[in-house]
Amino acid sequence: MSTIHIAGERIPVTATYPEINVSAVLEFAPFKEWADAMSSEKSQSAERNNLEIKKIEIQNVDYFGSKIGFVKFKVDARLVDNGKNVPGIIFMVRGGSVAVLLILKSKDGDNVTEEHAVLTSQARLAVPSLSFQEIPAGMLDGSGNFCGKAAEEIKEETGIEITENDLIDMTDLTHGTAFRGVYPSPGGCDEFMRLCLCVKEMKREDVLKLEGKLSGMRDHGESITVRLVKLDDLWKIPDMKALSALALYHALRKEGKI
Repeated sequence: MSTIHIAGERIPVTATYPEINVSAVLEFAPFKEWADAMSSEKSQSAERNNLEIKKIEIQNVDYFGSKIGFVKFKVDARLVDNGKNVPGIIFMVRGGSVAVLLILKSKDGDNVTEEHAVLTSQARLAVPSLSFQEIPAGMLDGSGNFCGKAAEEIKEETGIEITENDLIDMTDLTHGTAFRGVYPSPGGCDEFMRLCLCVKEMKREDVLKLEGKLSGMRDHGESITVRLVKLDDLWKIPDMKALSALALYHALRKEGKI
């Protein structure tokens, strides 16, 4: 039986099915990072003695080629003071992600006439929707270069070329190093997201040409259509990334940080 150490305790790690490679999961970087973070939390938290972890069961592993992409596992844990089990089903992704609030300011001559947010429309089967609108986003590559990855995603998904210097990491301005990012679904998923901002001035006719533009990496299964929405109407889009980025944008402007 495999084990890991969490806060000095040996925790058994089992698999639901014999074909699951537990050793590979234990070497999966996000899993190792999770175990280290859990050890730190249990060692430092005021509630450290109130949580007992009995075992971890690896329930499913999805691979992208030869590399692990997603892991689903269950942590058997209970609160010591009342004996109640803590919700412990975790969907672990292959790392964090980055999303960009790209604001285009339309100019007629020297005057800014409108502000639009750039959205992408693509199939999102989990929702399910064949044309879900959201702000541009993508997985991080593990390098820690959040703005570089954000600029890359903007070019891939919209065709607009920007540099790292054009981007502001709003999560850094808000949280500093206290958190790795914002957490879309902390009740069941470890994914964190960095939210970046880019404000770009363009001629009005060039902005309007973006509406309906086809983009995305077709050889990777992406079929993306660029959409524009007036910035004042962005709050109506049912995309958590867009709503969170918009909230940070308004709050940071109010604080005078951007």
